Amino acid sequence: MVNWMSPEEIQKDAGVFLKMQHALAGVYFWEFVISLDFEWSYITGKKKLNWPMIPYFGGRYMTFFTFVGLLISLDITTEVNCQALYTFLAFGGQTMIAFASLNLAIRAMAIWGQSKYVVWPLALISAGHWAIVLQGVVLEASWVPGQGCVATATKSSVLSMTFVYTICFDSIVFLLSAWKLAMPKHHRSQLVDLMFRDGLGYFLLASIVNIPAAVFISLKLNPVMDIIFNLPAAMLSTILASRAVRRLSNFSPTSPSIYMTTTQKAPLASNEIASTGNIAFASSRSRQPGVHVQVSSVFH
Repeated sequence: MVNWMSPEEIQKDAGVFLKMQHALAGVYFWEFVISLDFEWSYITGKKKLNWPMIPYFGGRYMTFFTFVGLLISLDITTEVNCQALYTFLAFGGQTMIAFASLNLAIRAMAIWGQSKYVVWPLALISAGHWAIVLQGVVLEASWVPGQGCVATATKSSVLSMTFVYTICFDSIVFLLSAWKLAMPKHHRSQLVDLMFRDGLGYFLLASIVNIPAAVFISLKLNPVMDIIFNLPAAMLSTILASRAVRRLSNFSPTSPSIYMTTTQKAPLASNEIASTGNIAFASSRSRQPGVHVQVSSVFH
């Protein structure tokens, strides 16, 4: 049986942890670069910025700069202000998870046509999520010669609570979205019918990627194994939520984005929808006057 608390095992796990962080940084930087065309569409004015996109860009860029800070903390060889660096990493890691869940919740609100029976409960759950997440930012860190920055005190109970709460929150969002999709077609907007059949998998994946992190924090095998899945969970949640937002935002790129759905179904001819892979996009021929609807969704 493995002695998880032995110095040899901890050192071995630390080596795996170090390599994993670099690999995950590479994955996210690649994902960031290949999706820069989405930002470009806002810079060039092809899309108009609206408030639901704030959580999208907040999560996307917070994740980017958190990874930059993480690589600095792992590879730096000269003494730095470890307390400030680790506080930023804690804040970034926690808010990555919160932004991802918020993005998905906004999409669920939109699917339900901004119904107050969905919006208010999800808004309250999201507020509670942020309250728990921000408590995990408090930690202590110091410089140790020969080792670099080391966290000397963290709130492991808060981290565990964060992932459990996130799993429950994302599961609620997934079930609400699946419920709407399962309704008879005359109760669904055409946007929901067209797009969410393809994108519901994002909700399901986002609701389960945090499970390994919550499990390993609870097992308390050793300090390294406690947090080894925190970053993968936060990164995957961010990628899934960001892709979900982009997919629906691209549905009609020149239309006003009001982030709501209706139960009225205007007829669309089959030649008005162009399909690329398994993602549906509105072609230029389907752009008609009026308002088009569009839906948008730690580590220490």
